[in-house]
Amino acid sequence: MKPVGKTLSGKQSDSGGPQTFPLQAEANHCYRVYAQGTEGIKDLDVGIKDSTGSVVGEDSSDSSTAVVTEDGAVCFKEADAASIVVSVGLGSGTYAVQVWED
Repeated sequence: MKPVGKTLSGKQSDSGGPQTFPLQAEANHCYRVYAQGTEGIKDLDVGIKDSTGSVVGEDSSDSSTAVVTEDGAVCFKEADAASIVVSVGLGSGTYAVQVWED
């Protein structure tokens, strides 16, 4: 896998709503999303939703680091206007997100 696109970043707290970034998924490709929050973020949550709004992958950790998915990748059989959803479960601060593709 290799990184694609620019590193995404944002600032968020556990009292705010999730932030969404577009992911133009290509047919027959797989994706992983890596995210890191600053020291003030104790639980960073990241997921991938397809164009229907269904969650197709999410991290399962309770830390400032998130990987979607920890044991593999999210693969698309068809091109899709998917999205990356970032939320903070505990704390506040800035974060960075990088998408990787096969």
